[in-house]
Amino acid sequence: MKNNFFPSYSIGPDAYDEIRVVCPHFGKTAVIIGGNTARAKAEPAIRKACSGSIEILGSFLYGDDATFENADKLTEIPEVKEADMIFAVGGGRACDTTKCAAEKLDKPLFTFPTLISNCASVTAVCIMYYPDHTYRANWYRKRPAYHTFINTTITGGSPENYFLAGLGDALSKEYEVLFSARGDKLNYIRSIGVRLAGNCSDGLIEKGAEAARDFHEGKATETLTYVAQNIIISTGLVSNCIPIEYNSSLAHAIYNSFHDVPHTVNALHGDVVCYGTLVLLTLDKQIAERDRMRKLCKEAGLPYKLAHIGIKIEDAPNLVKEAIKKPDVDKVPYPLKEKDILAAIEELEGLD
Repeated sequence: MKNNFFPSYSIGPDAYDEIRVVCPHFGKTAVIIGGNTARAKAEPAIRKACSGSIEILGSFLYGDDATFENADKLTEIPEVKEADMIFAVGGGRACDTTKCAAEKLDKPLFTFPTLISNCASVTAVCIMYYPDHTYRANWYRKRPAYHTFINTTITGGSPENYFLAGLGDALSKEYEVLFSARGDKLNYIRSIGVRLAGNCSDGLIEKGAEAARDFHEGKATETLTYVAQNIIISTGLVSNCIPIEYNSSLAHAIYNSFHDVPHTVNALHGDVVCYGTLVLLTLDKQIAERDRMRKLCKEAGLPYKLAHIGIKIEDAPNLVKEAIKKPDVDKVPYPLKEKDILAAIEELEGLD
């Protein structure tokens, strides 16, 4: 039997108030796990919301990256073993490490994203790395978090570069999923996921630049909330509906090869994926879509050239050579050739 679980979430400046509505059904005690900065920002509000209904047994640093080793260490903490529930607080790597630990302990998981940067808080997939911070594998839980609490006051105060990277990452979802699934006969749940993916990019392209301005100016607008839900929820819904081989493609392969070549910019995941999506669209001759997305990149301050992610053109062949080895491109509608990907990169470099 195949189980399919969909994200449940609360969003708004008072989202944490819903803890006392949702969580007591799953137990009376919890631990908080996350990054240092994230916990400093979110933990006081979480503890206040839990007062009188959920006892917080402790608060713990998740580690320094999303690794199986860090997840295993968390499972050995006495308070984590004892708690009825686990609260994952922070960005993607904190959430993924905690998601892995909660799965190993078979405990109910609740997530509290503090960044508008990815869909990790609502997906079953965990992007895991080796201790040296190189990509290791996509690892799946049996289900996503039981509920996700998105406090927009906290996410709105996060670093702007993470929001932009989240926008860049979300832009990849539609194009990578539709590329990977092209020509396939899909079962019910996969067809739902692919159709949902097809609705990801339009709203981001239409509202992304305005949302970026609102975020920069500290405005809590309907547009920003709309885009935040696209970044966190829409992409997460897709990821929970489709298999791993549909969930990424060339854009993520380029990111997963980024650390294999010299680079002068410490670009975030979403920055590199954004650039990689432009490469994919150029390679696949989706020029109108590429130009729409590229216009947004210019307006919002997202990467659209190699230099923006700190890679020199002479290092592009090595980037491509490593990218086509990645499992992200195992499922493609036609063979990917190094020379064609390089030609797409060169075409992008030639645009103004």
